[in-house]
Amino acid sequence: MTKRRALQKELHSLEYRLMVASAGFTRRPPLSYLWDAWWASRTPRLRGNTTMSLHGRSATVNNGFAYPAFIRRWPEYNRPLARAATLLRTTTGRPITIVDVGAAVGDTVLLLAEGRDADTDTYICVEPEDEFRQDLRRNTESLGNVEIHPQMLSDREEEVPDLVRHHPGTASPQGRGHRSAVTLDTIVAGRHVDLIKVDTDGYDGKVLAGARRVLSQSQPVVLFEWHPILLDRCGQSATRPFEVLTDAGYTRFVWFTKHGLLDHGENGYDPAAVDRLGRACVEDKMPEPDWHYDVLAATSRHMAVADKMLTHPRA
Repeated sequence: MTKRRALQKELHSLEYRLMVASAGFTRRPPLSYLWDAWWASRTPRLRGNTTMSLHGRSATVNNGFAYPAFIRRWPEYNRPLARAATLLRTTTGRPITIVDVGAAVGDTVLLLAEGRDADTDTYICVEPEDEFRQDLRRNTESLGNVEIHPQMLSDREEEVPDLVRHHPGTASPQGRGHRSAVTLDTIVAGRHVDLIKVDTDGYDGKVLAGARRVLSQSQPVVLFEWHPILLDRCGQSATRPFEVLTDAGYTRFVWFTKHGLLDHGENGYDPAAVDRLGRACVEDKMPEPDWHYDVLAATSRHMAVADKMLTHPRA
């Protein structure tokens, strides 16, 4: 590496660290507008990696990876998942098995492993993006209960669009090339699962449709990203995740905003309402651009978990 490139990498890492460190101080206008403009204009140009503390552990992330900044900007970001895991450990009285689809650099695993005794859980991570997966392996190597799978997932074995970065920290199956995909049922291979998190930037319905066996047999709590804009770009139906889960016996849905705040709960699935909400997101008629939700789904087996998430979302 030349001195010039080394200096550039150091400067990019410094700027990224400044963005992350300042995120928590820019939650309200006008500073929020300035920070957003800085982030949007600079992160696509940043190169290299940075090592920082993430949920109490040393982690390597690519410069521009959004998660460390977002958890400072929005303290409830991703917390519904951590809350669901805690409730499941309490209700089952044992360590749990978690499937993390779209594991990225391991931020979800590090979040879930930060609690007392939580590092005894088993994590089945799926991350097909090569750079993310390298960091995922490095960031979770101190945990002896993490298995990592590089496959793309779909509702059957097929060729699917390759991943493309639509942001330095996320990748979506919108590429021109194709690669082979398998089902989540194949990866889980009949094991009992307590919690499934799905965040694939547009393929969440396809992933869940490929998990019908584990959904039926284990009835895990599911938390999936519902991102109508990316679903639309990937040619996927915004209603399919709900259709798959409803067919598998899921009757309770708890909705959280993209910032992790409780939005509302539903008993059952209303296709017309979901379709209207999806169109409003795509047409940019929501409170902020790129609006989306995280949705927690449960069967009667874990209805108590869903109810507590609805009544005590920040407990």
